[in-house]
Amino acid sequence: MRATEKKKIRQQLELKRREANEAYRRSQAVNREATAEPLQDLADQASEGYRKEFLYSLSDGERATLLQVEEALRRMDEGTYEKCRSCEQKIPLARLKAIPWASLCIECQERQEADGS
Repeated sequence: MRATEKKKIRQQLELKRREANEAYRRSQAVNREATAEPLQDLADQASEGYRKEFLYSLSDGERATLLQVEEALRRMDEGTYEKCRSCEQKIPLARLKAIPWASLCIECQERQEADGS
C-alpha cells in the first residue's frame, strides 16, 4: 500500500472513531434522559422499556465499531494493518478501502460467518 493510500485510510478511520465516539455519547445522554423521566402508566413503561433496550443495543454496536476502528489504527501503527489476522495473507486494498477496519480477508470473513463465530 502506498503512503498516500495509507494516509487516506487512516483519515477515514480517525473520522469513523470520532463519529462512533459522538454517537456513543449521544446515546448515553438519551439513556440518562430516559431514565430520569417519571412514567405514567403500564403502556408508557412498556414502551420505555423497549426504547431503553434498543438504545443499549445501539450503544453496544457503536462500542463494537469503535473497538474495531481503534484496533485497525493500532495494527496500522504496528505495520500489520494489511495482514489478515486469521490466515496472515494480505487483505486486498479494495476491501480495506470499503471497510477500513476489516481485520480478515474476504475468505476468512466468510468462513467465520459460516461457522457462526
